[in-house]
Amino acid sequence: CVGCVWWGCGPGNLIVQLAKEFPTLELIGVDISNEILERAKIRVTKHERKIEFKEGSVENLPFPNEYADFIVSTLSLHHWINPDRAFQEIYRVLKKEGIALIFDFRRDSRKFYYGFLTFITKIIAPKALRNVNEPIGSLKSSYTPLEVQELISKKQKKDITIKPMLAWMFVQINKH
Repeated sequence: CVGCVWWGCGPGNLIVQLAKEFPTLELIGVDISNEILERAKIRVTKHERKIEFKEGSVENLPFPNEYADFIVSTLSLHHWINPDRAFQEIYRVLKKEGIALIFDFRRDSRKFYYGFLTFITKIIAPKALRNVNEPIGSLKSSYTPLEVQELISKKQKKDITIKPMLAWMFVQINKH
């Protein structure tokens, strides 16, 4: 793979695991927070794997048109300021035959999951997360699969698949 972009890479947990499993991938982690990217760089150094990191917004990705074979995003969609623009930007950066994989919570989860995350937020989560009402705040601010379908297909006809699960969804965008 050339040009595998991990949007919202955070402190690098998942991108480092991907690099371990697939050492020939060219990986670029992108996040809006420079502070969090510095933490990711430290984690990568520990594993002696070169992963490039870039600061940037999903609404204005720092790449030319048709740059990436794959774009991956985990648990960041509900934080996007302008998701309509973000999906257009992801589509712009994808190469033809490229794939975007987006994993996020879904607001229309079962009540049990709301109760479970409320418990985690109030009792188990570290104080810093409790102070910002996480992780329950992320679930409450997420989208439903139907809302994501509408956001993606607003401007362009795209080949998309949305797989709703218990409390999350997988979104796949194929560019032809």
